[in-house]
Amino acid sequence: MVSERINRMKERQRNTVPTFSAERARLATEAYEKFGGEPNVLLKAKMLDYILTHMTVYIDDDDLIAGNYTDRPRCAPIFPEFASQWILDEIDTFTTRTLDKMAAEDGMKEEVIEILKRWEGKSFDEVTAGVCRPEAIEAMNSGILSIGGLETSTGHILPNYFRLFDGGLAGAIEDCEKNIKETKVARKEEQEKVDFWNAVIISCRACIKFANRFSVLAKEMAAAETDEQRKQELLVMSENCATVPENSPQTFWQAIQFVWFIHITLWIESNGHANSFPVFDRLINPLYIKDLQDGKVTEREALDILECFFIKNTDILKLRNAFFSESWAGYPVWQNMIIGGIGADGKDACNEATMLLLKANEEVQTSQPTMSLRYHRHMSEEVFDKAISMIQKGLATPAFFNDHLCIPLVLAKSDGINIEDARNWGVMGCVQPMVAGKSDGRAQVGTVNLLKCIEFAMHDGFDPQTGKQTGPHTGKFEDFASYEDFFQAFLIQVDHSFDLMINAYNSVTAIHAIRQNMPFASMCVDDCIGKGTTLQQGGAKYSYSGALADGLANAIDSLAAVRKFVFEDKVITPQELLTACDNDFADEVLRQKLLNKGPKYGNDIDEVDFIGHLIIKHINEMISDYRDSRGARFCFDIESQSYNIVQGKCVGATPDGRKAFAPLGDNVSPVMGRDVNGPTATVLSVAKIDQFYTTDGTLFNIRFDPRSIAGEKGKDVLGGVVKTYFDNYGEHIQINVVSDETLREAQKHPEEYKNLLVRVAGYLAYFTELDQSVQDNIIARTLHCCDC
Repeated sequence: MVSERINRMKERQRNTVPTFSAERARLATEAYEKFGGEPNVLLKAKMLDYILTHMTVYIDDDDLIAGNYTDRPRCAPIFPEFASQWILDEIDTFTTRTLDKMAAEDGMKEEVIEILKRWEGKSFDEVTAGVCRPEAIEAMNSGILSIGGLETSTGHILPNYFRLFDGGLAGAIEDCEKNIKETKVARKEEQEKVDFWNAVIISCRACIKFANRFSVLAKEMAAAETDEQRKQELLVMSENCATVPENSPQTFWQAIQFVWFIHITLWIESNGHANSFPVFDRLINPLYIKDLQDGKVTEREALDILECFFIKNTDILKLRNAFFSESWAGYPVWQNMIIGGIGADGKDACNEATMLLLKANEEVQTSQPTMSLRYHRHMSEEVFDKAISMIQKGLATPAFFNDHLCIPLVLAKSDGINIEDARNWGVMGCVQPMVAGKSDGRAQVGTVNLLKCIEFAMHDGFDPQTGKQTGPHTGKFEDFASYEDFFQAFLIQVDHSFDLMINAYNSVTAIHAIRQNMPFASMCVDDCIGKGTTLQQGGAKYSYSGALADGLANAIDSLAAVRKFVFEDKVITPQELLTACDNDFADEVLRQKLLNKGPKYGNDIDEVDFIGHLIIKHINEMISDYRDSRGARFCFDIESQSYNIVQGKCVGATPDGRKAFAPLGDNVSPVMGRDVNGPTATVLSVAKIDQFYTTDGTLFNIRFDPRSIAGEKGKDVLGGVVKTYFDNYGEHIQINVVSDETLREAQKHPEEYKNLLVRVAGYLAYFTELDQSVQDNIIARTLHCCDC
């Protein structure tokens, strides 16, 4: 039973309207003006120190974890060093837009505008805008691809909390001081290492001072507190903040406080997202068990500490422009907490903290962090049953990942990864597995729109939506002699798009290595201190970059339709199909034939699913020839977030029967409403594409009618679906159990459903905070029944 403390905190948060703040922007601007002549890595360290020294600090009523991300709850800071002009262009719409609306206090907009005008021509996005080839920018504007990193840091940090717990930040400072003492500077390279180590020292000391500010504040609040229980809590909080993160945590409470200070410092340092919590149960269990045995904490007290931590994670927001607010709807920041799985010794790693975290997740029901469970065939039945029961209740959490695929995927990502490291994997972002604490896996290269590639292949590389020749010439649709010829034309368009995207991303991240080095984040990941360089310059033990694609299901269905109706059955001529698509199916009879008579992905039809296999195998093999700006490999991922809605708006009608500008199918899931043979057929289809080729993950959504999976039989069905999918080497599955009626009622009466959580993509969102187009897209997902 959730405590009254947590109920009060949760209610306050859900009644807090998301907003943005000028404080970080002002402090960062002052720091840049003060320290602008320093080498970049020292500038970043001194900026962080300046911000943490001068920003507002506060401790909320009831809170057990100290440390605020911004000067108010549920608030997005502004990072003018990364972007300023689009904020100036759109700031008047933040309070009125329907997507991820942001409120503003009186005078806030005016202060932000005054600050950002000082950044004209200096922000990072204005630098990166000029480094990409014009044809890449034109392709991006057409909607066939996106380019990552233009205005955001690389992010996606999975700190090595085990190392950090062993000695605290004082240990990292000591390591850097030792390296400086032992380094004889005779070349530029040695001086750059010394600069980096000094930057780490400054950053770590800044974080320690930040924690000490909260120690002083908590003690002052305790002195004024009249409630004896709260007074004692504040005194313990003061002691915790004086101890961690400078030193190793000595208690369970200190362990959570330690993690939180590291975590928010990462978020304050840069606007990179998806900083996450790998194998969290393994990290906190020793101190949890020790404190239980010593009588220092009860399960209820531990749950309250964790639930405070979850609520604070949900306070973290990111300000996005209108385009990305629609592409990633619901205020996501992709903080993923993963638990369970196979340990380094090859045995089940589930422990007491695994169940504790699931209980906390079940009770508090926040959108952040996203809880994920690593599944394997010999895992604790109690843990798996608990997770499935949470799904059955409609909580949409946890997501499930398959150790039997993820561990091999991690091993394939970089040379030299050993099995112990691979078993210690976490998730960066939505579904990307990587070695925790030792990797820099940039899961943000960009996304190729596979259905747009179909449209280009049908028009000889010409974009009928923009009237420009954006893709390469691959032949006229009516001139293809066979399906195989058309399929090859499609692959050429895919290859061209990935080539433009990857090369543009490399140009952008090369600038990151010069202008956006992050010393604190680099300290958190192994080998950066040893090498004396940042993550952005290749300091991590393992590095790789993740390139994405979406629209897979529509592309498969379109190719299957072309093969069947044009080339096999010959009941539609190429010109008839091309004209029908160009006219947005003025002939509805033809459209219905394509929709209802053509074979569709998601129904366990081998020849259709094999098309998907050929596509992802080809992309995986094609991008394996590329290297990123650090010389690391590219990995491949199928996911879309809510980007499928945005990318659909740039694609005309297509051979699968989809109308012009309609949303694409989401992630790797079948197109909404087309998987009609039941959930088992659906998961088998998705598994058959062979996800060993998607080394950076594959995001899969499925939805069930709650009436059909009630009781023990229903729980068995849900568990069976997950196990069937994983036995066939699917990587990830997330399940919404919610009816159309409930979602429609939430649209009509949002005030009554403000705590309703749904899986959008690799993250949870409050359904009533989503724009109606995204809500409708979720409702359109096939509603499966256990007796289908």
